[in-house]
Amino acid sequence: MSESTSGVTGGPPDHVGQLLDAVSYAVWLTVLFSALSAALAVLAGWRPAPGVKYGLFVFGWLAFGFGTFKLLPSRPWKDDEGSVDALGADADQTRFQALVQRLPPARFRPVPVADRLPTGARVFVGSLAMLGTSIVLEQVFGIGP
Repeated sequence: MSESTSGVTGGPPDHVGQLLDAVSYAVWLTVLFSALSAALAVLAGWRPAPGVKYGLFVFGWLAFGFGTFKLLPSRPWKDDEGSVDALGADADQTRFQALVQRLPPARFRPVPVADRLPTGARVFVGSLAMLGTSIVLEQVFGIGP
């Protein structure tokens, strides 16, 4: 067992914990936007299933762009110390990230904030999960307009 699983930073990274964190983030991000899409579809007078499919498609592409943007390297002339990210939260951890850490599968192998994958990478993986869920809803389950 690596030192990172005990919460000590500076040890070797816990790759299994990082994978569980990224998968958990992707799953719960997809669940969140599925629920939001279903609610918006019902409010618009649509059936929920096509609304979820279209919503995950749109939110998936938006998250794809946001995750890609977050993965861009910082400019050498900028100082990122104590920065606040685009969502207005501390750059270390957002409320959503803290919630994801309390939910399975991430809670089974907690990873310190410093050892987690960057937020951009987790959002990018979440976007792939949303787009994948959208295509599965359409191609496998036949959910259409």
